[in-house]
Amino acid sequence: MASDADVPGQIAELITLGVGLLEAGNLKAAADLFTGLRAIDPANPEISKQLGIVAATSGDFPAAIPFLLDALAARPDDILAHNVLSVCRFETGDFEGALGSADRALALLPRFAPAHNNRGNALWRLGRLAEGLKAFQAAKALTPEDAALHVNIANIERDLGQTEAALQSLDRALQLDRNIPQAYNRGNVLQDLGRHEEAVRSYDEALKLEPNSVSAHWNRALCNLLMGRFEDGWRDYEWRWRRDSPENVPRNFPAPLWLGQAPLAGKTILLHGEQGLGDCIQFIRYAPLVAARGATVLVEVVAPLVDLFTSVEGVSEVFRRGGPLPAVDFQCPLMSLPLALGDFGGAPDVPTPYLAPSPEKRAAWRDRLGSTERPRVGLVGSGSPTHRADHLRSVPLADLAATFPVGPQYHLLQRDLTSADRAALGELGGIAFWGDHLGDFTDTAALCELMDLVISVDTSVAHLAGALAAPVRILVAFDPDWRWGRRVETSPWYPSARILRQAARGDWSAPLALVAREITELDAARR
Repeated sequence: MASDADVPGQIAELITLGVGLLEAGNLKAAADLFTGLRAIDPANPEISKQLGIVAATSGDFPAAIPFLLDALAARPDDILAHNVLSVCRFETGDFEGALGSADRALALLPRFAPAHNNRGNALWRLGRLAEGLKAFQAAKALTPEDAALHVNIANIERDLGQTEAALQSLDRALQLDRNIPQAYNRGNVLQDLGRHEEAVRSYDEALKLEPNSVSAHWNRALCNLLMGRFEDGWRDYEWRWRRDSPENVPRNFPAPLWLGQAPLAGKTILLHGEQGLGDCIQFIRYAPLVAARGATVLVEVVAPLVDLFTSVEGVSEVFRRGGPLPAVDFQCPLMSLPLALGDFGGAPDVPTPYLAPSPEKRAAWRDRLGSTERPRVGLVGSGSPTHRADHLRSVPLADLAATFPVGPQYHLLQRDLTSADRAALGELGGIAFWGDHLGDFTDTAALCELMDLVISVDTSVAHLAGALAAPVRILVAFDPDWRWGRRVETSPWYPSARILRQAARGDWSAPLALVAREITELDAARR
């Protein structure tokens, strides 16, 4: 029988055994062993640390953190514990905490590459891009053959706009390890460079290594849609439901999903909105095609669209999202309809306008605006501030006003203004803001119809004006959303639209100059 003096030595031997199990990938056996040891010696910081490492390796980062904190309370100079804690804090969204833990590890061992890497990741997510790149470069100087590190460097270079450098970093990662699927995110960088064919091939390579990669399927979908390869694009687009994104949360309906697998004659189907207001406006055009198959078509959308969508041909009833719904035979998200209907030619053959405000709303807004002999120009310079790319697609009101000629009547068609735009509105004068009078999208639709020209960035009002067949000029960023295609001024989705594109990232001067010229010509024709 072992004496009490032998117990610490036996525990140390068992810890070594547990570390071996962990390194061999036998996580359950390692967890069981360390849990048993903790029951015997709960104050042992090495046991706590190893339990934290086992939990982190298993992907249970929240469970790992208390173990690591216990270990560090007893042994604050444990470099590895600080570093693993940095990873866990990063994975649970505590980026400031992750940075602090990485810094403590580096204070103890300045030439510790994993901590420099963790520091770079935390700074990247905190938006401190230049500092993050410097941290990654410090890690690279210590471990230049680490392929995953080159991927991290590429991510931050891309966000810094260093696109060519990002591509070189990803190519270096692939030279080091052809089997690192994250490096095939080079498809995103190739898209930034306008090399879309190569981008699709890069996503194909990523999917050979990781067939269930959600990001590769999703990005390949967007790339194919942008290039007009709609069948491939819409098939991959169904992967959106597996994304970790608030835009793509699957709905739990009792009725089965309809993707074209069953006849609809005599059946009732619920078409439900998803993503943004503009997406719903664009894809509600498919409702008449569903009705033409003999279905009773019900629609569920957010409140601002309910009344407007009652004007869609073939729609029997429109319900507000969040309210009670009747029993139906099938359900389908609006943006799955091209796939369900087998419509792979781009925009379907549905004439515009396919939306309309009520005559009462149209008359009320005509009375509110009064008569004028000068052109009315509607303006939308920004969309929802919560949109991930709003800073790329928006144009400050001051820039719009500085470009456009004096003479026409200008009307802001958006409900919300940024603080900068509100300040500019007060200083500029001469621009009517109707945000306080816009109850829902039937009001916006009526106002759009009364404009001689609508100027809008890529937001819901651009879609609305197009769906109303109102003359609209859509200002599109250098890296366009897929629906605006590449290098074309026309849109198969909206025949009344003209697409005006940035010539370089962030530079709105060329499209604004084109719009200013058109407004001048419109005003001259009215005189």
